[in-house]
Amino acid sequence: MAVLDPRASGEIPPRPLAAFTQALVPEIRKVEGVSAIGMAEIRDMLGLERQRQMLGCAVDEECLAEIAGALGVDEEISTDLVLVGDAYTLTIRRIDMKKAKVIQAETRRFDRRDGEELLAVVGPAVASLFPERPLKAGRTRGVDRELIRRLNPPPLPRWVFGATGGAAVAALGGAGVFQYLVGDSRGEFDRLVDRAMSEPVAAEEILTVSDRIRDREKVRNVLLGSGLALGLAAGVEYFFTDWRGDRASLAPLALEGGGGVAVGGRF
Repeated sequence: MAVLDPRASGEIPPRPLAAFTQALVPEIRKVEGVSAIGMAEIRDMLGLERQRQMLGCAVDEECLAEIAGALGVDEEISTDLVLVGDAYTLTIRRIDMKKAKVIQAETRRFDRRDGEELLAVVGPAVASLFPERPLKAGRTRGVDRELIRRLNPPPLPRWVFGATGGAAVAALGGAGVFQYLVGDSRGEFDRLVDRAMSEPVAAEEILTVSDRIRDREKVRNVLLGSGLALGLAAGVEYFFTDWRGDRASLAPLALEGGGGVAVGGRF
């Protein structure tokens, strides 16, 4: 069977919609005796733009439906997802392509929350389409927890943590350099004081070294404080960094010529 991309209406957040699209085909493939192909796979195999030119159709959904029919699939899964206010309406249909007849259809209504509600409905919706068929051995109903985790990933990319951590290391390293310079100036000051015990030393020379010590101590303290603050910030950022690259694994893209989503990554 061919699984068409959901037809989405309303201001549906792109990441939950992409996750819903990505979850639908694997969920259908869990059903015993079912071999399913998604529209993303059809695009990859055939090259959508070339097929559009050959078929002479201007809208992606129409082209994909024609391509799916040309592949000789027995059945087709179509999905309509509508968001009105804070309420979703999901209609999913299983269609016999040879008889042009709806075999099963299900409509569900549920509230909009953080996006996980779209993934929670996938398992029950697919189950309603195949009441006569069990799951394949070893499979369980519902979306994999890994995909749910990807839906709301930590907000920070890895480079932010790297930049903050790098700045902290640089600031602390600079503080170490100026600490060495402070020690060097103190040694020079002590030598001048020792000379003053046995021979005349210009007061201006001693004051110059003393001022140099204070200036270098100020720079050292600023760098040390900055390094510690940046280190603390990096420590906090560590817990909000997307280390697994989950944000990039769901990259919804507007399809040329029509609505829909294209999904990157692996399920």
